[in-house]
Amino acid sequence: MIWFALLALTACNKGATTTVPLSWKNPTYQGDPFEKLFVIGVGENDATRRLFEDTFASAIAAEGATAQASWGALPKTDRLTEEEIRSAIEGGDFDAVLVTRLLRVDRTEEYVPPSSYVVPTTHYGYYGYYGTSYSVVQEPAYYETNTTYRLETNLYSAATGDLVWSGQSATLNPSSLDDVIGSMTTAVAKKLKSEKLLP
Repeated sequence: MIWFALLALTACNKGATTTVPLSWKNPTYQGDPFEKLFVIGVGENDATRRLFEDTFASAIAAEGATAQASWGALPKTDRLTEEEIRSAIEGGDFDAVLVTRLLRVDRTEEYVPPSSYVVPTTHYGYYGYYGTSYSVVQEPAYYETNTTYRLETNLYSAATGDLVWSGQSATLNPSSLDDVIGSMTTAVAKKLKSEKLLP
């Protein structure tokens, strides 16, 4: 899969908002929180993969664990083999592997109805207030385009290879590549912390 191949970000003055509306935790997992994670971003764009993995590693570190981006040990941009990934994990003494991929990009149009508001005035007294009641600005209706990036993140035990946690994140209206990556990785790292999968 091409990592962020469809990236065409919308202009937005505010930072992106990321939620994790769907998540699952393996009910059979009884182990301790993971302390050292190996982070893999699935994709063929080397620069974006590095940015994503480095940002995710920093977000995990902010929540109390340590993490390493995979690109240092696995620098090639072609599809990695299981043997290559396994060798990198075993050589780094990791206890978990975090893998993220882009699922899709959704674009929707939202109807914003017309509105009106009163223009503030510096006049004082009762007539100043009365006069502003007639100083009303009308704003016409319009359509607003919303763009949502949906990514899936899976957390595996390095010791057993079992899936421990899976979540789908939704990032709304990012203003840049840095914005979507920063918002998404922060939200998922905090979610893993709240699930007691990070120390």
